[in-house]
Amino acid sequence: MKLTKKGEYALRAMMGLGNNRGESMTISAIAEQQFIPKKFLEQILLSLKARGLVTSKAGPRGGYELAQPLARISIGEILRAVEEPLSQSGKVKLASSNGRTLSKVAELLDDLRQYTRERLDGLMLQDLVSENLAGEEVEALMWYI
Repeated sequence: MKLTKKGEYALRAMMGLGNNRGESMTISAIAEQQFIPKKFLEQILLSLKARGLVTSKAGPRGGYELAQPLARISIGEILRAVEEPLSQSGKVKLASSNGRTLSKVAELLDDLRQYTRERLDGLMLQDLVSENLAGEEVEALMWYI
């Protein structure tokens, strides 16, 4: 699996919303805070909204916010909202030069795909946000002379 810029930006946008403690954020604020091109972010947020991961409010106090608690949003869900599935065609098939399937290698690749999916589905947005906040707290305690 290759993480594209779209997937990276979706994760960063969701982390930004998660760090904002349930308050709405405008597209401009997310883009500036997370260093994401605004036009690209608009498309990403529409995909996340279509999957029920974020909600939006219009108006002067409007913006985007998480649709569910951090602990209920998996990294796998976020990536599937904006990326191609790990495999659309089911089982991996590899043909050798004589046309036979390399079944052991194909089986290994299927297992890796399944493991990756399970791992991403088991990792919650809360885990990433908590790690990020912990890193910021350590940084805040650092003294530079």
